[in-house]
Amino acid sequence: FIKNIRKINQSGRYILGQNVNIFEKKLADYCKSKYCVAVGNCVDAMKITFMAYKIMGSMKDGDEVLVPANTYIASILGITSVNLKPVFVEPEYDTFNISATNIKKLISKKTKAILAVDLYGRPADLFEIKKIIKNKNIKLIEDAAQSLGAKIKNKMVGSVSDATCFSFFPGKNLGAFGDAGAITTNNKNLFNILKSLRNYGEDVFDNLKDRKYKNTFKGVNSRMDEIQAAVLVDKLRNFNYLQSKRKKIAKFYLNNIKNNKILLPKVNKNFDHGWHLFVIRCKSRNRLKNYLQKKNIETMIHYPIPPHKQKAFSELNKRRFPVTEKITKEILSLPIF
Repeated sequence: FIKNIRKINQSGRYILGQNVNIFEKKLADYCKSKYCVAVGNCVDAMKITFMAYKIMGSMKDGDEVLVPANTYIASILGITSVNLKPVFVEPEYDTFNISATNIKKLISKKTKAILAVDLYGRPADLFEIKKIIKNKNIKLIEDAAQSLGAKIKNKMVGSVSDATCFSFFPGKNLGAFGDAGAITTNNKNLFNILKSLRNYGEDVFDNLKDRKYKNTFKGVNSRMDEIQAAVLVDKLRNFNYLQSKRKKIAKFYLNNIKNNKILLPKVNKNFDHGWHLFVIRCKSRNRLKNYLQKKNIETMIHYPIPPHKQKAFSELNKRRFPVTEKITKEILSLPIF
């Protein structure tokens, strides 16, 4: 890491330089995707993806995006920040992820995208969602902030959806030394617009000497810096090994927690879990949390307040999503690393 810092300092290129280019190529290769765009964080990844689709004519202000009611608020902010309307969909109780059955019920003429969230590292039922929206001009965008390395039907997360958004916040399985994110896609036109949007909407350039300072789009400032990229390139080399350790811990829990008051995460052969978090359910969650704390075992709750109950979305506070609300009262994350 220190060697990389010295090289970056000597180069004088601190943002969108050689390390970012290398990381984009390596992440695309890892995800089995054609293209990758490195950005500042995962919320920006979602935001500029929606912006790009609006530029491409696939969406406009006020269009609806179906999103799980059971998610972190960041997913919702990625939608509302670009004047799109989130429509909350109840999750499956046993997987925590958006329910394909409920998606069918809520699709309307205003629906222009599904934002599938791979909560805790388990991929959403992406192929079933793709079947539902086939020939409907609805985009499948994936919030994969927690699921890098996961697979569904042997396909890597990052290669299935129209666009997949990743987070490299330090606490993630592949974490930078600060905020960072990325988008993968197989759509070249989308890729080129995303590259422009992350840098103020400026026409894309590979070499600084070719920069024209021409702005075709109204973009944002969401650029990965060279230090984060260098850290992520190094960490990606070791990523599969570290993932195998997480899987080993998860397997141990699954095989050895035998308690009829505790519900374990659902696993099956078609979904290779990323195990960002190992989340159990227990009706006496708070008692269990306190008991474990007394045994010097730290646990956390991800996430205790669903978006529709947050003050930020006060207009939704009276809405009822029973499955989501039941889940938030029962979940508890055990140590996984």
